[in-house]
Amino acid sequence: MSKDPFLKLQSSLSLEDLLAQPSTRNSQNWLLTYLDVFVLIVMLVITLITVSGINTERQQAAANKPQAIKPKKAPAAICPPVDTSTTINTPSPVVVENDPIKPITLTEHKVEINPDSSNAKTNTTESNGITLTNAPEIKVATETATNSIATSTNTKQAAANLTEETELQQQLTKAIDEFGLNKAVNIKVNQGYAQLEIQDKVLFKSSEADLTASGGALLKRLMPLLKQSVGLILIEGHTDNIPIKTAQFPSNWELGASRATSVLHFLVLQQLDSSRLRAITYADTMPIADNSTPEGKEKNRRVNILIKFSEQ
Repeated sequence: MSKDPFLKLQSSLSLEDLLAQPSTRNSQNWLLTYLDVFVLIVMLVITLITVSGINTERQQAAANKPQAIKPKKAPAAICPPVDTSTTINTPSPVVVENDPIKPITLTEHKVEINPDSSNAKTNTTESNGITLTNAPEIKVATETATNSIATSTNTKQAAANLTEETELQQQLTKAIDEFGLNKAVNIKVNQGYAQLEIQDKVLFKSSEADLTASGGALLKRLMPLLKQSVGLILIEGHTDNIPIKTAQFPSNWELGASRATSVLHFLVLQQLDSSRLRAITYADTMPIADNSTPEGKEKNRRVNILIKFSEQ
């Protein structure tokens, strides 16, 4: 196979001739160098932008971070000129320790004024120098005024209650007189309650607990008053101090209870609400007279009916 005549010609040329000949390679090699430079420039720009962004973020973070407020120094206190004619008890230096805060106790303060001079001698507190004058006297005066007002109010209230009780007793006494029971029933008003005191001989026979006919008639005549009352109706059985011991009544407690219960049953038969009635026995524990005399024993043997005419 024969070689290319062009190659043969080139192989016969000298070195100088070969260098003098124009290059047959691609004439676009300069573009590669330009691209390399362009890439380097772009990378440099990107790097600069990135670094600039990081610095901007740090500056914003530093600006947004709260800064500690430095405490301002308090201005030095200006001491007023000291009057040489005034005696001041200078408090001892205060030593500050890391102990729990204790309450400050204010001591009594007195101000003495000399009528011959305009200067005053003042005892100040050991804590903060605050001067108070006549604090105990003011407290005593306040308490006295409060007690006076409370006493006046209680006195007026007691007077009003006494007036109401007096009026109620007068009305009940008048009603008892109209019923013709003034000799059999005694009226007492105390703390809003009206007490109808009935001697046992009017209601019962001696040592018995069954109502007599006259006792039933008396209770019927009291029914208008009992029906006008409000709240509970208390029926109390009382005896003297003479002991009793029978098959029916082993002691005065049973006798007093049976008599109070007999009155209660009779009032229920008269259409009085049974839920308002209460029977109580006191036996001989609450005498109203001396048990050493027959008259006193007779007064102590009684049945009391307690009623109210107002909810107050």
